[in-house]
Amino acid sequence: MIARYDFEGDPNVGAFGVATDRYVFVSPNMSEDSLDTIERVFNLPLVQSTVATLDAVGLVSVANSNGLLIPYTATDDELAALKMYSDIRVDWIDDKMTALGNIILANDKGAICHPDFDEEARKKISDVLGVEAVPGTVARLPTVGSNTAVTNRGAVVHPMATSDEIDQISQLLKVHVEVGTVNRGSPYTSLGVMANQDSMIAGSETTGVELAHISQVLGFV
Repeated sequence: MIARYDFEGDPNVGAFGVATDRYVFVSPNMSEDSLDTIERVFNLPLVQSTVATLDAVGLVSVANSNGLLIPYTATDDELAALKMYSDIRVDWIDDKMTALGNIILANDKGAICHPDFDEEARKKISDVLGVEAVPGTVARLPTVGSNTAVTNRGAVVHPMATSDEIDQISQLLKVHVEVGTVNRGSPYTSLGVMANQDSMIAGSETTGVELAHISQVLGFV
């Protein structure tokens, strides 16, 4: 299912949650209408918590079907609440960089992370998400997460992504990759898209041409 929507008036829908093929991670403080829309589109269990008291969990967490990674700024209560979902690996990463959704790109097959993560941090990413994690960039920027909307079928990357970066994403995450934009020209495709391999919510400002292109790359059409 494909929908265009905004959450609480904001078309940056990817900032508000992370969709995997097994569950969707969102804040419990979203409006009833927003939560209903997410449930209707994805038809998957909702894993609900704030992260470091923030509702924009898509910016500060990274997830795939295997696990969910949050920053050290998360509270003990948040971590405990998430660990109640016993079939999902949940842990926090002890690193000064906390906007994990912006700086880690992952699906069920691989992960690419900010080049400044050290070996210990990359091991934590790999252990929690259950995939190989390697450093990389997109559009020569370390914000690999916000610059790429990815599922287990495809990835839409920042228009300035290089051919080497596209090749790395394609080979490691095992997906078809093309450049694109969302929300009327935004290159930060992950911020404007919440998607898994079966369903997608794109930001309400996304044009018909953008939506058609994203849908094709991610394998919906």
